[in-house]
Amino acid sequence: MRQFIHTLAAASLIALAAPAIAADNPQHQRMRDCNASAKEKVLKGDERKAFMKTCLSGKHSATIPAAAKGKPPATLADKKSPKS
Repeated sequence: MRQFIHTLAAASLIALAAPAIAADNPQHQRMRDCNASAKEKVLKGDERKAFMKTCLSGKHSATIPAAAKGKPPATLADKKSPKS
């Protein structure tokens, strides 16, 4: 009986600590935001890799909180300028 109570107490502590362990850190949230932006833009292959690299480095507007956004994020196509 005593061992059962100890096991139950340990399981309860683990269950209570699980949300704290799974809590999002800024990098996880940035990854989610960048991934969602890439999906919205239907990016694939090398274009997606380039987007994710700039987005995760914080150089893309997808990492800016929604309240701070004044205009829609620019795409890679918008950033490229034709050569003259």
